[in-house]
Amino acid sequence: MALLNNLKLALHNWNSARLLLPHSLRLPCSSARQSSHCAAGDAIQAALDEGGDVHGFRVLEVREIDELQLTAVRLQHINTEADYLHIVKDDPNNAFCIGFRTTPLDSTGVPHILEHTVLCGSHKYPVRDPFFKMLNRSLSTFMNAMTGSDNTIYPFSTQNPTDFKNLLSVYLDAVFKPNLTELDFSQEGWRLEHADPKDRNSPIEFKGVVFNEMKGVFADSQNIFMQKLQNGLLPSHTYGVVSGGYPLDIPNLSWGQLKEFHKYHYHPSNCRIFTYGDMDLEDHLAFINENYLKHFSKIELNTEVPDEPRWSKPCTDHIHCGIDSLAPPDAQNSVAISYRLADITNISECFTMSLLSELLVGGPNAPFYKSLLEPLYGTGFSPATGYCGHTRNTTFTIGLQGVKNGNTETVLTQIENTFERVKKEGFPQERIDAILHGIELSLKHQTPGFGVGLAMNLAPFWNQDGNPIQSLAINECIDNFKKSMVDNPTFLQDKINEYFVKNKHKYTLSMSPDASFEKTLKEKEAALLQSRIENLSEEDKQRIYALGIELSNKQEAVEDLSCLPSLHPRDISRSVDRTTLSHVRLSDGVPVQASPQSTNGVTYFHAVMDTHSVAPDLLPYIPLLCAVLTKMGAADLDFRAFDQKVELYTGGLSASPHLQQHIDNYSLEKGVVISSYCLQKNLHHMLKLWENVLTEIRMTDMSRFSTLVKMIATEKSNSVIQGGHHYAMQAASATVSPYGAAREEWSGLSYVDRLKRISESDDLKPVLIKLSQLAFVLLGKKYMRVAVNASPEDMDSTLKELELFLDNIGGTPKPYETHPAIDASAFTPFTQRTHHVFPFPVNYTSRAFTGVPYRHPDAGPLRVLGRLMFPFLHREIREKGGAYGGGADVSPGGPVTFYSYRDPNSVQTFEAFSRALEWVLKGDFNERDLNEAKLGVFQSIDAPVGPGSRGLRQFLSHISDDVFMQHRESVLDTDAQDIVRAARLHLLEPLIEGSCLIGPANSTLEQDPFWSTVQH
Repeated sequence: MALLNNLKLALHNWNSARLLLPHSLRLPCSSARQSSHCAAGDAIQAALDEGGDVHGFRVLEVREIDELQLTAVRLQHINTEADYLHIVKDDPNNAFCIGFRTTPLDSTGVPHILEHTVLCGSHKYPVRDPFFKMLNRSLSTFMNAMTGSDNTIYPFSTQNPTDFKNLLSVYLDAVFKPNLTELDFSQEGWRLEHADPKDRNSPIEFKGVVFNEMKGVFADSQNIFMQKLQNGLLPSHTYGVVSGGYPLDIPNLSWGQLKEFHKYHYHPSNCRIFTYGDMDLEDHLAFINENYLKHFSKIELNTEVPDEPRWSKPCTDHIHCGIDSLAPPDAQNSVAISYRLADITNISECFTMSLLSELLVGGPNAPFYKSLLEPLYGTGFSPATGYCGHTRNTTFTIGLQGVKNGNTETVLTQIENTFERVKKEGFPQERIDAILHGIELSLKHQTPGFGVGLAMNLAPFWNQDGNPIQSLAINECIDNFKKSMVDNPTFLQDKINEYFVKNKHKYTLSMSPDASFEKTLKEKEAALLQSRIENLSEEDKQRIYALGIELSNKQEAVEDLSCLPSLHPRDISRSVDRTTLSHVRLSDGVPVQASPQSTNGVTYFHAVMDTHSVAPDLLPYIPLLCAVLTKMGAADLDFRAFDQKVELYTGGLSASPHLQQHIDNYSLEKGVVISSYCLQKNLHHMLKLWENVLTEIRMTDMSRFSTLVKMIATEKSNSVIQGGHHYAMQAASATVSPYGAAREEWSGLSYVDRLKRISESDDLKPVLIKLSQLAFVLLGKKYMRVAVNASPEDMDSTLKELELFLDNIGGTPKPYETHPAIDASAFTPFTQRTHHVFPFPVNYTSRAFTGVPYRHPDAGPLRVLGRLMFPFLHREIREKGGAYGGGADVSPGGPVTFYSYRDPNSVQTFEAFSRALEWVLKGDFNERDLNEAKLGVFQSIDAPVGPGSRGLRQFLSHISDDVFMQHRESVLDTDAQDIVRAARLHLLEPLIEGSCLIGPANSTLEQDPFWSTVQH
């Protein structure tokens, strides 16, 4: 139940994770905390002897992992053989995860629907949807549930010990003692119901949250392609079906089958439990055993995924998809080859495959980048491209999207030729060194979500009975790899030969658009519905009507929620952890913010260059400049040489548009923010790379620019179906605030359309000239400010290096205001309602209002208001309406936006937005609702921040610790009168709103004079 991005497709689950070095495998704690690691680890080792018993568990292994500065403890429950992994780390952001091996053999989506349904009420918490209700009763830093191809996991994290115990109880009761009522199954999975449940004369239709969600998933042609790749390559067992559910197969699942699947798969003998952080392990074990596990006995299971039989010859297939209105008509084909690799539990081999994948496809120096992307055979790699370590037999895929008609065979030939060439030539040592440097840096780079990230990335490996502790020993993998390279200089070439050149277990898939694809799908769904209706007896029809009424009444009922645990706003401290900052001016006046932090030897660099000197006609090119800024090469380095040095010395260079509303008014700061980090020893090299970019960026390579533009345009076009609610929110906001208008221009649908036109142009020279002009005016220290975070002992040397860097940057620093801004007084808000028509089977809706600046007295009340409306909107949009998600987003300093996601409804959802506002204005909420809303707000306000990001709130947004504390107090002190007053003043009385619907053609809106229609 990933709230807005459930992970269904196996090749896309938890991203293309690198099993041994996942992207999220980052240290979350400061060096100061790390210094106490040994004491914590020693205490665990002293208390827990391998082979000893504790609270119903037997200790199997205790091991320190020095490179991650943690202690791992593996246990097994004695009665049930439930597997348990505890990670001891001095990190207050404690995490929990419970997972089950779920291996369906059909595409009804039973594990996915079960994942939704177990969270709809349990023995101890018999209320409607306790999972979502806990979102407003907790200070969690993460809460979710996710279905993969062969497992289902339920992770959370929180910094509050009481909150941890509350969530632990709710999660365990949900998975082990769910109610699994027929009504919950029909709401979350699928049902036949009248369009108007209270009108038996209205037509009967398919409804259900997962049913609609998966229609949205498969509206994306690349999701269709990735799913078919996995089904085709690993067809013999669970990977040959759609675990998330294929829409036309979902109605074949019965309530009884769901309950049987739970009884078998959600048994402790089939579970893996993970805890992490600085809380006491024995407390966890005692609670879990006493309340749940001791009441079960071991059962014999057969949930294992068998080894996929190797093929004696390759297989090929072709499928169709819908037409992409944002892509060139003659370049909408996809083609890829997938290869079966090693068993997921072969740690050393999987590490090599992961590294080999990066060498093959990672960046402009990769062989496939050169052979497939640069000749413009396609507009980008297929999203499935790369190593996938989420299935029993790991896989590698190489392919393209945006392939022109007639080029499919050419692409396949290039793939085969590239493998042959790599087999013969191997890889430059410098590239291998760069990847190993990236591993070293990733072990030191610290992020606050380490615990949950670790749980999610261990899950696929552990799910196949791999030893999770062994997989954490990253240095062993590196040492083994280096030894293999020394012992056999052609080690990687031999792997290329084994796994790709001579591997007959490969699956080639091509996909082309079909103008009748969407129509055919609709006809199949209509035919399925009609066949079901035709077979209904009068008794069946009466039961459908009765269940519809019963479900509607249940959704409307006011519940007694006293059984649910909850924190209280009084549990929230009114003080803030202040960040130590110093401010200096270097190189004739460039403002520099320095923050000494325990960064584990990593130095973080950020700089903002605002657009004071940029002409209006160049401003629309800011996002495109950011997208290519670090990818064109600079000074004496072409783009390949430049990228190589970036990998050797940094964690990557990034540039993005900077847009910030003033904390006291509606004026804006526009600019570009550049960011990077590196080991302190490489700081000089990193700043030299930035110096090259800012002073001598190469804007002359037309071939390189053309490649990048097509890739960027494809990526943005694909993102519309994946994140349609974000685009709807931006489009709706564009008419109600200057911030919304600027954001839409730089990252909304108008930007997607602009990129589409540019990418399809036969002459990109005028665009490149514009970017060159923009770079000349913008890139320099005239309107620059800088922030650095470094270890205290490294700060003096960091500032010296920084001054040398700034001395070499062009421009004379101008006197810098506290918040330089562009006056927005000329902007006049106006009401606009727009329907953007796309060939999607679901809708994305939004309604927007102007909002207030960060320091406005109503910023706090409006923020609480947004969270207060969440339960109401959840009930109306998701439970009753069948959408995958919906709510209200109130970011201080930005517009107030309502939204829905993968929504079967359109006009009805806008009516739900209005009812939510009416509910607030009537004061139909109580003190408990208000307190819970405040807790929900503080999940984001007090979210943990890594040492490399501390101080950025002030640097980027000009929000000091004092201003931040005032805002927190405003939220805490908000009362019911504040809520009603703010709602009336800012959402009702202005009579100005922006509304946007993204979705299929809609005859109702076409005939509405207040709506305009834009065809895409």
